[in-house]
Amino acid sequence: MDQKTFKSSSNNQSFWWQKKNFWGQNKADRGGNNISAFKAKVIYVNDQIKAPNVMIIDDNKANLWVFPRRVALEMANEKWLDLVQLTYDPEKMLSTVRLTDYWKYMYQKWKEEKERRKSQKWKDTKELKVSYSIWENDLQLKVKKAQEILQWWDNVKFSIRLKWRERMYAEKAVQKLEAIQWMLADFWKTQYDTPRKEANWYSIILFSK
Repeated sequence: MDQKTFKSSSNNQSFWWQKKNFWGQNKADRGGNNISAFKAKVIYVNDQIKAPNVMIIDDNKANLWVFPRRVALEMANEKWLDLVQLTYDPEKMLSTVRLTDYWKYMYQKWKEEKERRKSQKWKDTKELKVSYSIWENDLQLKVKKAQEILQWWDNVKFSIRLKWRERMYAEKAVQKLEAIQWMLADFWKTQYDTPRKEANWYSIILFSK
């Protein structure tokens, strides 16, 4: 492959950097599904790759050979794709990269991880503690966290502790937990329709569907 054939164009360059900046945004800023919950290892992409030379593999796993980093970036720029680092050899100072669409790559990894966790027989139960008087904004953050956990096929336990003088607010604690159940109705199943009382604790366990 003739390296000289890969010439940068100002229009493509502009688009490519806009695309890179788009992926640099927080998931909440750019919308979409729950890939933001995907706890992947650090992934180096495009100019984050610092190896002087890279071996390029395409989406069909074909080896496109080794190129200088600058030329590889121009290749990705011309094709409106990204370079995603798969491995790095510190002795050879060589990165193996995938020439692909970053979003497509991450979405595929997310689906694979989701299926793997779905097939697990043993699941974690994450506990989220709240107050019977928790502010609405704080409650929304807790619910959002629980939604992410449930979508990763783990279970969630919400619990409220009432201290001595707070026990008069037991009804409010139950109502708060029932409200949480309703807010997460599309994501859970449970053995108990109402919160359970254990000493001075009230709790619900939501099992992922």
